[in-house]
Amino acid sequence: MSTPTREKPNDTHNLAGYVYTIGDLADFFGLTHRALRFYEDKGMLKPKRVGQKRLYSKKDRTKLRLILNGKQIGMTIREIQDFLESYELRDGNERQMREALNKIRSQRLLLKQRRESIEMSLAELERVEQIIAGMVDAGLTDD
Repeated sequence: MSTPTREKPNDTHNLAGYVYTIGDLADFFGLTHRALRFYEDKGMLKPKRVGQKRLYSKKDRTKLRLILNGKQIGMTIREIQDFLESYELRDGNERQMREALNKIRSQRLLLKQRRESIEMSLAELERVEQIIAGMVDAGLTDD
């Protein structure tokens, strides 16, 4: 990862905390600039703009990590967007917080179900593998 950008344009008050360029985040997470712009287009990241330059905050960096973690566990873009909305609710009202909690619990349940399905598939593959290996070892092939 390159060193976070420390140079700030003239209006430093509005840019306090925006220390990462698109290149910084792309390098750190192993992404393309295009991928970061995709997440921006979807409203998942909201960098400040100074001319043509995008500047990302520490919060944007954390949100990007959440996006990538969500992708890794099989969440859809819509599910990740919903999750990020929950992340933004730190100052939300009780109804919003309960809704976010329900979304998180639902996602956790879905992931547990997927894990169980994967474990069953793995067990079946291991069983078939043992059968085929036994056939090969016993010389029961057409060779």
